[in-house]
Amino acid sequence: MLVGASAPAVGPPAPDSELVLSLERALDIAAQDNPAIAIGRARRAGAAGARVRSRQGFSPRLTLEASHLRLDTSTLDNIPTFEPQRPPAIVRRDVGPLNGNVASLELVQPLINVGAWNARRQAGRALEAAELDLHRARREVDVAVVEAYFGARTARRQVEAERKGLATAQRALRQAEAGFEQELVAPVDVLVARTRVSEMEARVAAARASVIGADAVLRQVLGTDEDHELILTDPVPRPKSPAADTPDRRQVLSERRDLRALEQGLEAAEFGVKRARAAWLPDLNLYARYDRFDVNDPLNVNETGWLVALNLRWTPFLGFGQVGALDEAEALAAETRAKLRALRQQAWAEARTEFANWEAEVQAWRTASSGKLDAEEALALTEARYAEGLDDITALLRAQAEDLAARTREINARYNAVVAAARYRLAVSGDTLGLRP
Repeated sequence: MLVGASAPAVGPPAPDSELVLSLERALDIAAQDNPAIAIGRARRAGAAGARVRSRQGFSPRLTLEASHLRLDTSTLDNIPTFEPQRPPAIVRRDVGPLNGNVASLELVQPLINVGAWNARRQAGRALEAAELDLHRARREVDVAVVEAYFGARTARRQVEAERKGLATAQRALRQAEAGFEQELVAPVDVLVARTRVSEMEARVAAARASVIGADAVLRQVLGTDEDHELILTDPVPRPKSPAADTPDRRQVLSERRDLRALEQGLEAAEFGVKRARAAWLPDLNLYARYDRFDVNDPLNVNETGWLVALNLRWTPFLGFGQVGALDEAEALAAETRAKLRALRQQAWAEARTEFANWEAEVQAWRTASSGKLDAEEALALTEARYAEGLDDITALLRAQAEDLAARTREINARYNAVVAAARYRLAVSGDTLGLRP
C-alpha cells in the first residue's frame, strides 16, 4: 500500500513558484543534494585524504629551521680587554649584546618501514570501500526517489479517483432526487445519497492532504528545502513482469556494491593487523643534516657543518602498546569478517524475497486491473437498474463503493509493482537499475 503522511491542521502557505519535475530530473537533483550522497562523498574525500597521508612512510621529510639569537646580560659588561697600544693597556669594555644566527636543513628519507607499507595498502582498501559505499548510496537514493516520486504521483491519482467517486455519488443523488420528485423512490434514498456525497467530499479532502504529505517526503528525498509546488510530469509506468529465471546466487554476491565495499573493508582490516605486527620490526632511515652558525663579536664564530647517517630504530617493547594495538586490529578484522558473512546471507535472502514480491505485486496489479473493469461495468449496470426502479439505493451505493475500492486497489497495486521491481534491481545491485525513463 502507498505510505501516506499526516497533514497539518492548518494548510501550508502558498508556494512561491512551481517546479516542473520529471523522474529523470528528480534523480539528478537527488544525486546532487541528497544528504546521504553528500555524506558518502565526504567520507570518500576523507578516505582519499588518509591515503595521501599514508605516503608519509615513503616520502622524504625536509625540515628547515632558522633562529636569531640575542643575549644581553650584565656578564657582558665591564669585561677586561687588552688594547695593543703604546703603552699597552687593559681597558674595560661592554661587549654585549651578543647576536647570532643559526640555520639548519634536515632530511630524513625512510628506507625500510614495513608498518608504513601496510598502512599504505590499508588506506588504499579503505578508499576503494568508500567509493563502493558511495556508489551503493547513490543506487539506494535512486530507489528512494522512485518510491517518493511515484508515491506522490499515486497520491494525485488517488485524488482523481476520489473525485470521480464524488461525481458518481452526486450523480446518484440527482437520480434519487429526480425519482423522489416523481414519487418513484422513498425519501430515505435521498437522505442516504446525500450522506454518501458528504462522505466522498471528506474522502477527497483527505486525499488532498495525502498529496501534501507525499510531496514533503519527495522534497526530503531530493534534499531540497525550497517550497515550490511540485508539478510531476511522468505517470506511474505500466509494471513489467520479472524474467522467468530466478536470481543467481553467484551473480548477486559478486555484483552488490555493499558486499564488495565490505570485502574491501575486510582487506583493509587485515592490512591493519599486518601493520600492528610490523611495530616489532626495526625501521631504517637515511639521515642528512646541514648546519650554519654565525655569531658576532666577541666570539666572531662563522661555522658550517653537515652530517650523513643511517638511522636504525627498533623498539622491541613499548609498554604493551604493540600488544594492545594488535589485539584491537585483530578484533576489528574479526568483526568485519562476521559482518561480511551476515551481509552475504542477507543479500541472498533479499534477492529471493524481492523477486518473489515482484512476481506477487505484478500478479496483484493484473488482478486489480481486471477487477477495476468489472467494477466499472457493474456500476454502470446498477445505475441503469436503479434508474428503472429494479434496484434500490443500497445496491447502488454498494456498487459505487466497490467501484472506488477497485480503482484504489489498481492504483496502489500499480505503485507497489513498480516499487517492487526497483527494489529487486537494488537487491541484485546491477549497475543499471532501469529507473530512468
